[in-house]
Amino acid sequence: MTSPAVTQRYAQALLEEAMREHQLHADVALIANTLTGSRELLLLLKSPVVSRTKKSIVLEKLFGQHIHSLTMRFVQLLINRGREALLPAIVQRFSALSDESAGRTKVEAQVASQLSKNTEASLTNALEEKLHRSVQLSVSENPDLLGGIMLRIGDTVYDGTVLHQLSLLRSRMVV
Repeated sequence: MTSPAVTQRYAQALLEEAMREHQLHADVALIANTLTGSRELLLLLKSPVVSRTKKSIVLEKLFGQHIHSLTMRFVQLLINRGREALLPAIVQRFSALSDESAGRTKVEAQVASQLSKNTEASLTNALEEKLHRSVQLSVSENPDLLGGIMLRIGDTVYDGTVLHQLSLLRSRMVV
């Protein structure tokens, strides 16, 4: 089985358990944040040199007191089956499946300057109306954009920035 298929299968199984045990969502978020913040932990999980026993001990000490026993058993299962290197991808896929099942869409917005709370709320409401889903908006500033907004919804990018418009104009003038 390929890695995306394996990742999908484990993430789906974890999501099904999370439907029964609401605590698992917080556990998976904690694991995801820890993995994102620790390059060393990612290297440890991917290393064929480090034994499964040592990986198990490290993860037990790191998460054992902070996550539900079911989540810890899931992590141990991955280690026992030699799938621990897939943990970051499984956690990421779990998040996507969880959002999908809850009718949520993550939207990343890049703007040239900070949006006011009212503008951000208006943007969220407009996106929810257009997408017919609950929107989790994440806004970041990028002064290089000069103005406008760039939205990333899943794999689709909507670029309404001044920088993009200038680039289009420049390409038309060159031809």
